[in-house]
Amino acid sequence: MDIIKKMTNRIKDIQFEERKERATAKPLFEENEDKSNAGHANSFPIKKSTPQFGDVRVTQEETLRKTIAENIKLSEDALKYYPDADDLTLDGEIGALNLRFQFRYNDPSGDGCYIWTDGLQLTETNARTLGKIRDAFANWKDSLTQNGDLMEKLKNASKKAKYE
Repeated sequence: MDIIKKMTNRIKDIQFEERKERATAKPLFEENEDKSNAGHANSFPIKKSTPQFGDVRVTQEETLRKTIAENIKLSEDALKYYPDADDLTLDGEIGALNLRFQFRYNDPSGDGCYIWTDGLQLTETNARTLGKIRDAFANWKDSLTQNGDLMEKLKNASKKAKYE
């Protein structure tokens, strides 16, 4: 039974990555013009155990759970800083809705709230949950903006980690 669950989760992960690639795929002529994702090759994961930033991760996770009020799953490395792009992302999953989301701080569009899902029934409850995800993104981005020196601290810490 455990192996079937692992296989199912792995298939979901593969499907998620494929959908994510399709959602962000651009025609060739646009690819050459827009290199906005080029800086996302190197990442600095922020875990609960990361010195200096673990409390940031814990606080953001607690706030997210309070705002959305669903059973949210966040992997150990759900919060990542990308030093080359000076960007921060938060990835999560709401299993009950078969939904994955990503918050992106420095999204080129200025609005980095993304969701991926298969077969989501658009009920009033689910629509409210989608609204809560949007609210959680706005709160997340505002808290990062208010903590003005966080991005600079992350940049310095990622440089230090790179050379250690």
